[in-house]
Amino acid sequence: MAHPQLSEDAIDDILYLSRANEVSELFSYLSDLSQQTGLSNADLVAAAKDPYSQNTALHYAAANGHLEILKALLADKDTAAKSAINALNDSGNTPLHWAALNGHLECVKFLVERGADVTVINKAGHDAVFEAEINDKKDVVDWLLGAVEELEKGIAGGKVGEASGSGSSDEVGDMTIRMGKMDTEDGNAHG
Repeated sequence: MAHPQLSEDAIDDILYLSRANEVSELFSYLSDLSQQTGLSNADLVAAAKDPYSQNTALHYAAANGHLEILKALLADKDTAAKSAINALNDSGNTPLHWAALNGHLECVKFLVERGADVTVINKAGHDAVFEAEINDKKDVVDWLLGAVEELEKGIAGGKVGEASGSGSSDEVGDMTIRMGKMDTEDGNAHG
């Protein structure tokens, strides 16, 4: 589904309010914009992408550890919200990559619980686990590896190492330790 076109100012406002952790202002703005356009909040958020970096409100909230913004943006369980959780920016990073890179464990947990794909590989060839690992975010690495192990158990029907027919549980661990470097600016991920 094609996302509606938003003005540059509307996109900038949504992204800024998400990055700045302005929860009440963001939802007041989205409510007003929704009334003007007839679009749902989820559709507005999905359409609000930086035209150059392809960063979304979820990318900025995740990068900066703004769990309440993430919860509010992903409150709807519709298709737009589901697709936004795994949105790729121009570097191939998802919001999960950014939360992991910056060590925001509660954001990582929330994103995974809401359906973020832990196996997405960015353009540098890295997944979220590797991003956390190269940035010394051990608690995030440990949690993500545990989450992947649980995912493997679920796929294999409780038999680790039998998922997708071929490999051992080590293959799942190896798969999760491939990712890419994100650009940072002002101490926050922006790549």
